[in-house]
Amino acid sequence: MVTIKNKYILLAAGFWLTGIVLLLLGSVYKTQTWSGTIISVGIVGQAIGFGFLGFAIMQSVFRKKE
Repeated sequence: MVTIKNKYILLAAGFWLTGIVLLLLGSVYKTQTWSGTIISVGIVGQAIGFGFLGFAIMQSVFRKKE
């Protein structure tokens, strides 16, 4: 079994998947007036997820080998 030790990768996956779900909900309810807010929050959630992913990649690149 594969374990992920880096919590930032888990945060990135969580935010990214939550953003996808919110985007899908916003597109399903696009006739409602509040769907634009859901879509916007979904886009922001994906952006935060990609930010955490970039941070985790940079953290692993610049970590010193011991």
